[in-house]
Amino acid sequence: MGKTFLIYRVKAEEMDKLEECEKEIRDIKSGVVKDVKREELGFGIEIIKAGILVEEKKEGAIEAVTAELNSLKSVEEAELEGMTLL
Repeated sequence: MGKTFLIYRVKAEEMDKLEECEKEIRDIKSGVVKDVKREELGFGIEIIKAGILVEEKKEGAIEAVTAELNSLKSVEEAELEGMTLL
């Protein structure tokens, strides 16, 4: 069975709590988190990029990851930026 690699752009609720946000993202259960990194937008503003692996054939897997990320208390918004099949 194939896998799908999802790339999310995550905005933290508070800029001074990015580490807490990264930790919460790493602990999600709806996918396997492969990479979490910060990306600077400018003027001291940073976002988090997260790479998450899900089963290709699993129905509703992408929606489940998106919903779980958006439900985290330290996350203001999580947006699917890209995906690829592995």
